[in-house]
Amino acid sequence: MRSGYNLRQVSSLSSFSGSSNSGKGTNSESTSGRFSFYPGIVCLTSGAFIYYINRDQFTAFAADDDDAPVKKSHLREFLDEQAALLKKKLANMTLPEHVPYVIIGGGTAAYYAALTIRAFDPCSKVLIISDERETPYNRPPLSKELWLYGTPTAYKTLDYMSISGKKRDIRYESDGFFLNPGALQEFEHGAISLIRNTMAIELDPTSKEVTLDSGKKVKFDKCLIATGGKPTIPYPFYTPHLRNKVMTYNTTSDYQKLCHIAHESASILIFGDSILAPELAYSLSSKFEKKLKVVYALTTDRPFEKAIPKVVSDPIERALRTSGVEIHPGSKPISVDKLPNGKVSVIFETNGKRETVIVDYIVVADKFEPSVKIAKSAGIAVDEKIGGIIADSKLQTSAADIYVAGDVAAYEDPLFGRVRVSKWENAQITGRLAGQNMTGNIKEFHHRPAFTSTFGHEVHISGVGQTDNSLKTVSVFAPITKENPESRGVVFYVKDNKVVGVLLLNVFGIGIELARKIISDNKEIKDFKELAKLFDLYQPQNENEPEHEPESKFKPESESQPEPNPAMEALAEVEKVKPTVGAPPS
Repeated sequence: MRSGYNLRQVSSLSSFSGSSNSGKGTNSESTSGRFSFYPGIVCLTSGAFIYYINRDQFTAFAADDDDAPVKKSHLREFLDEQAALLKKKLANMTLPEHVPYVIIGGGTAAYYAALTIRAFDPCSKVLIISDERETPYNRPPLSKELWLYGTPTAYKTLDYMSISGKKRDIRYESDGFFLNPGALQEFEHGAISLIRNTMAIELDPTSKEVTLDSGKKVKFDKCLIATGGKPTIPYPFYTPHLRNKVMTYNTTSDYQKLCHIAHESASILIFGDSILAPELAYSLSSKFEKKLKVVYALTTDRPFEKAIPKVVSDPIERALRTSGVEIHPGSKPISVDKLPNGKVSVIFETNGKRETVIVDYIVVADKFEPSVKIAKSAGIAVDEKIGGIIADSKLQTSAADIYVAGDVAAYEDPLFGRVRVSKWENAQITGRLAGQNMTGNIKEFHHRPAFTSTFGHEVHISGVGQTDNSLKTVSVFAPITKENPESRGVVFYVKDNKVVGVLLLNVFGIGIELARKIISDNKEIKDFKELAKLFDLYQPQNENEPEHEPESKFKPESESQPEPNPAMEALAEVEKVKPTVGAPPS
């Protein structure tokens, strides 16, 4: 029944596309009548005949594994694509000519900006232009929760079971939350409208107009650029003959594609130095166990080498190996070839020696490039060094009434100057701040975003500030005992004897808020061991057992009694600090 529906959609699409030629020529009406009726009958009859003899190809089918996702046939995928194109054309036809608030991008920053605009301007009308097929969604679960705790139909429903036992959908809202663009002008009290599968290809700051890939133009009063970024494929993986053997990983479509690939493959290579690569490797290996061989290759000597010290990366590496991941550190890809049996051969160079890895498929999770093209072509200032669209502390770009938020924003941090952060919480914070400022309720950036990364129940990392391993680091860890079998500690990133970043390993509670306070205080620190006592480095112990002093990886220059630590005041003051954003969904 559904296949027939999509056939009608394709037929309608053909009629829709051909209607623009009506009225041409001397005998346009009669010619149009004859030449649109008979081909239509032929197409409909042919389509019905093709569907009858190939009806099995229209339907979805499942693999032998009961947990495997349902796979669409190529014909089924084609029909769905055509139906999506038709919906896009119809949505563009009904777009209003002017919307007060236009948001380019459909991610986390765009969603929270739209909510904040509506909160400060209750009767506002907001249009989100998204190039994705889904409504805005929470991206981190794509590499963790959906694999580890996903429901049996997660490949289709995009939901998982949270720690509390509740079902969670990665999408922030259902389809019904967003108003049809054609009805936006009719709503007196405003609404948020979303147009999907659509790209904004041109932005004119002078006329305040956005041009879509359909050719439709929409005028605005205020505009937010929240285009995020795209993953890149480095050499030698980016070659035409490897097109069906190499993929990047960033969207729900990528997740659903990898679901099929993982069930059909015996081995997968995940390559990259990003935080995504080891997370995805751990999740795939943990889910499929011995059914799937997961190879994780990176150019550095250990995971997150550029961001975290060895004392923190060691537990990550142990967790990866325990889950069954085969790790190839310090591996530079030299060449990639597709073998006659369908597998892929990758030659890596490690310490001057070459080794060959043969797998069924390759996932590249390496570098991430901010999408600045639309801003650059509009003459808006772009930072060529760190990437991103330049903005001030209010997230205002160099163009009047145009703001920026999320991964693509290169904004002014009150302590560190211009920064660009590619983290989930940063997208949420900057989205809210930009949305508020767009309504005229001006506020400057002050809340430093944090990040988290987990590897099962054994390793939980969270950090805030400048977590750059090129800086001086001071690590303070609790000794491992029977009561505290897991590594637990704090790493301070120091510049000019001031803490500019904090990394926590298996430390929970108010640790991140304490870290924010210490960084914001911007005071010189002389005793890091005392500073570390602010953090909960221990699990509850029996009263009759003595407490252990934390082990510090920092050796003071002198044995003299250190002066009182000014940052200790943070313990009393942190209770007054209330975060401006909520925690990400569990």
